[in-house]
Amino acid sequence: MTGKQGAITTRDLAIAVLGVTAVILLVALLAANALLPRQALAAGQTAEVGNFLVSTARLDETAELLMILNKESGLMNAYGFNVHTGQIELIQQVDLERLTRDMERFRREQRERLDRQPGREQPGQRSRH
Repeated sequence: MTGKQGAITTRDLAIAVLGVTAVILLVALLAANALLPRQALAAGQTAEVGNFLVSTARLDETAELLMILNKESGLMNAYGFNVHTGQIELIQQVDLERLTRDMERFRREQRERLDRQPGREQPGQRSRH
């Protein structure tokens, strides 16, 4: 070092500027991470309010559903978020009472069909061995 001992050299000034710049960028990065919205992770959450049962379900890696069941009417609505419009939209409505009746009828028909098969022992009958 030539000249005065207390003088700031170009090298010292560059190091100081780079150090201050690094600190400013770090603070900006931390602030941006703290302020950015986080992804909502609510798959499988359920709540019951009055006659309604509300639940979330994961459709795939990119979409989750909001399911609302009206216990009084037996209707279940599935809602999804439309990223293009920024709105929650009804995807499908299911009548669970009708679905339950249809399943019971299907099971009854399956049992009757099995009972009519040749060689099948009817309930209450004994085999003659």
